[in-house]
Order: sequence, then C-alpha cells, then structure tokens
Amino acid sequence: MNFEISGELLEEVKNQLQITFTERDPMIKNSIKSGMAFVVDKVGPVDFEGESLASIKAKDLLLNYCRYDWDGFRQGFEVDYLRDILSLQITNGIERRIFDAKKAK
Repeated sequence: MNFEISGELLEEVKNQLQITFTERDPMIKNSIKSGMAFVVDKVGPVDFEGESLASIKAKDLLLNYCRYDWDGFRQGFEVDYLRDILSLQITNGIERRIFDAKKAK
C-alpha cells in the first residue's frame, strides 16, 4: 500500500503538534507514514482523508499516533488507544462489507 501524504494532512498534523516551522517536515512525514502503516496494519485499508465514519476515526488515531511519536512515547500508543483501535476495526469492517455488497450488485 502506498501512503501518500497530502499537504493538507501534513499541515493538520503540524497544527495538532503546534509546529509552525518547516525544518522538521521530513521527520513529521516519516511519523505520518509510520502512523498510517500502524493503523492500516491494525484495521485494514482505510482512507485517512475521507468523510466516512471510518475515515474520521482513522485520521483521529493517526493524529494521536503522531503526537505520541513526537513526544517520544510511541510505545504507549497502542495500550492507551486500544479501545479506539478496536472500534475502528469494527467500523471499518462494516463499511468495507457494505461497500463490497453495493459493488457486487
């Protein structure tokens, strides 16, 4: 899976982290890619910039992942957000099943 980072997503993460400078953008992009990979690994393919419930939940998880990574506490993220990860697994599974059913018709 290719994890492309839009300028809007980068700016949203930087706003969440309260970062106004650009010197760390490559590091932040790596954090975003790691976060995307983490979320997709746990819940399956998901659109981080869509308007569906799964997309909104996925972006929220991604932003919080980046915050934990920026603060140097990435190892605590999964434990602290387990409930949200499980909820997104269910939501994403339901949305993908509905999409597949509509596509099959």
